[in-house]
Amino acid sequence: MEESRVSSIMGWFRRRFGNQRNELDQSEPHTCSQKCSSGHSDSTSSCSMCPSSSSSSSKSTSSVKLSASEKPLPSVLFSSFRSARRYDLCVCHAEKDIDLAQDLASFLEESSKGLRCYLQERDCPPGGAVSSELLQAVRDSHCWVLLLTPDFLKDDWCLYQMHQVLSEGPMSQRIIPAIINMPRSELPLELRFVFTVDLNMNKAFGYTQVYMTVINYLKDMCVKENPSNASQSHS
Repeated sequence: MEESRVSSIMGWFRRRFGNQRNELDQSEPHTCSQKCSSGHSDSTSSCSMCPSSSSSSSKSTSSVKLSASEKPLPSVLFSSFRSARRYDLCVCHAEKDIDLAQDLASFLEESSKGLRCYLQERDCPPGGAVSSELLQAVRDSHCWVLLLTPDFLKDDWCLYQMHQVLSEGPMSQRIIPAIINMPRSELPLELRFVFTVDLNMNKAFGYTQVYMTVINYLKDMCVKENPSNASQSHS
């Protein structure tokens, strides 16, 4: 009889306090969906010891850093002056230097650079007269880079295009002689007093010089065309 009474009392205690414990568990927010490997538990909004939480935070930080590192294209590339010509740069080169020309064009046409280059092998329509097409390419371009190599100086079409360039923009920022595989002393007489880019030592640096020359030319011309654009030219 006594044992039955004790058992009844203990059952009442289990039901009474067991229900309170369940209610307490249900009222506490469960903020961490995964149990931490260290056994850490936290009732705050996020668990700093939880791998999923730290991973999410890391991804967010990386995303912010990536956004900050992305630079917009220079505003001059969206100007009316720039759009007046089909190409920003005509790449004049010898047939044997096609790989170098394509390498330079690829660098300048990257999404982070945004220039439009003319390459004869890629952009010249079939069936046209070579002389007419080369002349048109010169006239359709804001600037011209001459890839000066020993083969360039031996190529009649290269020399033809060089003289067309000189007649279109004599002694101007539009002409960019780039020397490779030859000393400066072998430059044609017509280019001795024009600033040159040396690709012999560091191609990447030379390519960047070509890019900046084109951008600076476009900025200068935009300012001359419309002085109110002076503030935008520095962006």
